[in-house]
Amino acid sequence: MNRTRSPLNRALWLALFLWVGATLARLAFAAAFAPPGTAWNDLAGALLLGARYDLRWAALSVLPLWAISRVPWLGRRLVSPRARWFWWAFWMGVSLAWVLAWVFDAGHYAYLHQRLSAVIVSLAGDPREAAGMVWQTYPVLWITGGVLLWLGLCRGVFGVLWPARVVPNRWSPRTPRWRVVSTELFVAMLALLAVHGRLSQYPLRWSDAGELSNAFGQQLALNPLQNLYDTWSFRTQQFNAAAMRADAGEVRQFVGLPPLQADEPISFLRSVPPRPGARPMNVVVVLLESFAAHKTGALGSPLGATPSFDALAADGLLFTRMMSAHAHTARGVFATVTGLPDVSSPSTASRNPAATQQQSIVNEFKDHAKFYFIGGSTSWANVRGVLTASIDGIDIYEEGRLKSPSEDVWGVSDKNLLQEANAVLRAQTKPFFAIVQTSGNHRPYTIPAEDRATFKPRTPTAAELQAHGFSSQQEYEAFAYLDWCIGQFMQQARREAYFDNTLFAFIGDHGIIGPTGPHLPPAWHDLAITQGHTPFLVYAPKHVPARRIGHWAQQVDVLPTVASLAGIGYRNTTLGRDLLDPRFDDSRVAFAFQFAGPGQRGLLVGDRLLLDQPPAAQAVLDITAADPKKNLLDTTPVPADLAALQRRWGHFAQAYANTALYLQTHNRRLAAGGGSRD
Repeated sequence: MNRTRSPLNRALWLALFLWVGATLARLAFAAAFAPPGTAWNDLAGALLLGARYDLRWAALSVLPLWAISRVPWLGRRLVSPRARWFWWAFWMGVSLAWVLAWVFDAGHYAYLHQRLSAVIVSLAGDPREAAGMVWQTYPVLWITGGVLLWLGLCRGVFGVLWPARVVPNRWSPRTPRWRVVSTELFVAMLALLAVHGRLSQYPLRWSDAGELSNAFGQQLALNPLQNLYDTWSFRTQQFNAAAMRADAGEVRQFVGLPPLQADEPISFLRSVPPRPGARPMNVVVVLLESFAAHKTGALGSPLGATPSFDALAADGLLFTRMMSAHAHTARGVFATVTGLPDVSSPSTASRNPAATQQQSIVNEFKDHAKFYFIGGSTSWANVRGVLTASIDGIDIYEEGRLKSPSEDVWGVSDKNLLQEANAVLRAQTKPFFAIVQTSGNHRPYTIPAEDRATFKPRTPTAAELQAHGFSSQQEYEAFAYLDWCIGQFMQQARREAYFDNTLFAFIGDHGIIGPTGPHLPPAWHDLAITQGHTPFLVYAPKHVPARRIGHWAQQVDVLPTVASLAGIGYRNTTLGRDLLDPRFDDSRVAFAFQFAGPGQRGLLVGDRLLLDQPPAAQAVLDITAADPKKNLLDTTPVPADLAALQRRWGHFAQAYANTALYLQTHNRRLAAGGGSRD
């Protein structure tokens, strides 16, 4: 009997074996850990989604076997029977990794009620203590026996697929070459689809499990290898536990809370009553992509890119010194929605499975329907995970659900996105809280053909564009088009019944580094302040008087301010503060951690920038000076006002960053009555 098989054939059979094994392990996990009374039909969606995760990792596990065999100079040698040891070692290594992942995952869940993550690396910091805990807690001998049984089974499977005495030909010499190539290309495409996980721009992510309605099902669907991969970059991300209580005490004072008592757990919970006589309003928060403050006419740009925004600003409440903590869209979205600056490194907090469930002030709008609109997909940067885990009943409208066609990689145009959002809000019969995230002001700077006849931007000279921070006419037009879309949206909204009782808030996700022109000091460019600087505008002409406020503000302050203006009382557990609360007027600062370089913490206080420059000493810079990079602390003796500034704020950026990192995993959603929700 001819038992020869091609490397592709063998790889597919091995993948199928792993897939079946993973399915059985998932069924065993469900049987062991499902809460009493859980029906199997309630878990069907989780099992199907889990099968897709398992298929991805089964394909990834065996793909190298086939890929290596196709390398011309290497494959010929490795198909020799003498190289069978290589394939055996590879397969047994893969089999061991899978079984250890299942075993440690089950033990991790039994101990912590959480699926396996890279945090286990830190838990094993003391091997002797960790080994003792495992030996005393789990049936180690039985588990070891099970692992050996699995490995023996895998060895038998390998023996069937890799017979020792038969040369494993790839294909029969009589097989036409076109058939060989087309077959392998077809299978390769199917494998890539299995790894991608879905027929869409964005791959299958861990956050897709968060959309399942069954809480245990959300845990059951996850694959331990997927979880290890997703959490690996965060494994060393640790807040300074030794300094945490002192740092929390400093930050508690900043948000208006008393110092921590000796035995008091760390908490930032405070209740803010509604303003006297306030009536609850609808809220529409519009997140504007890369809406750099120095490019708007409202803040002095002469190029005329933002006539719509400027007109709204003239009749609204405009904060001229709003800052994002980092020039990254995902970080800006996280900070705005959660009230925490995203200080994660190297990736963003939205990509960290341990940081998704947050107590957002959006939940305090208890009687409001809650919406999120985006032209693309919330799979981007795992934003969906944060939204669905943090906001009760959030209704997401995104590419695929929106009726308008996609224009480019970012999905539906901003104009059509805002129009569709208006149509949904118009149909509401109860109060609503909506967030609309735009994305068109981004390469490739697409202006839809349907809008070219109506949208007529200016054409500044190349010198004018360069002097005021625009890299090209194309970029200028994209910025102006975003502004035009705002104007079109507000024209529609004014005709709607909901308009008079709706508060509109416009905030950029971040700014853009570049020249500002003479309307701002050189420090905005030289110290990279522009990359976080974005205007914040609140527009509700019948409720909020027109005003310009020039003190520093932060993205984390958006929701507390909006909630107070919208007339609701709310619980706040995060770092944001009401920008109109006079208690904080003498402590208006802006934190960021990427001023002069990646990861550099800084604090804007009045006209000073306190910049941490490890391992060197802190610098204090004058952001109004002609030479803003000069360290004012180089003067001997240090002036009394600078010494006082350092005493008050010198440690704050470090304490603030440490607290923000702590709260990423310690800011669980509150139940309706005030307790935390597990």
